[in-house]
Amino acid sequence: MHEAATEDENRTRRDDTGTGRGPRARALLVGGALVVAVLGVGVAAALTGRAAGTEPSDAVGGAPVAEAPEDDPAVAAETPSSAPVETNGVQQCTFVGFEGTPIQVRGDDGEPEELGGLEGWWNSTPVSDAGGWLDVERWPRQILDHPATVTVETTTGTVLESFDRRTCTGVADWTAPDLSALPPSTVVVLDAETGEVLAEHPVELVEP
Repeated sequence: MHEAATEDENRTRRDDTGTGRGPRARALLVGGALVVAVLGVGVAAALTGRAAGTEPSDAVGGAPVAEAPEDDPAVAAETPSSAPVETNGVQQCTFVGFEGTPIQVRGDDGEPEELGGLEGWWNSTPVSDAGGWLDVERWPRQILDHPATVTVETTTGTVLESFDRRTCTGVADWTAPDLSALPPSTVVVLDAETGEVLAEHPVELVEP
């Protein structure tokens, strides 16, 4: 799988260091922010309130210390437990699915270059502020709702890559839908099961 933080930034690179694969250029979609942000979890603490009309004690030590909710059996019984997060079978993977066939596109400098895929939340791993991997249960819902994706070029139908986070492999037995309704000469990231377009990136194809 992609490395976190600085490694994700390196995915605009021309090689996939550490994955055992050959050099492939990948376009980084800045608009579709990489999932390196912390999924914040807010914790609300409810303190037991003082009964109306009572005043702080004049005794040494001041007012009695309020009990924490977890110390009060009655309060604890009324506090609902957090519902388990449905992860859709997603798991942390150590590599990125399946590499298909790269395409030849016109680079920013006008010269032909090989494009092997796109970088974004669909093939990145969320990390915490401290730089460690987040538990899958804390991943953004967007990732969990689209566990399997395919990156394909719309004019030629070339599959650049696919990734199923449930199996940590490529998407098996995928059949390309009708791409004629999509803009030509565009690399799109599709939900492998619904066909939903998750991201798109126009390219200028270079004839072989």
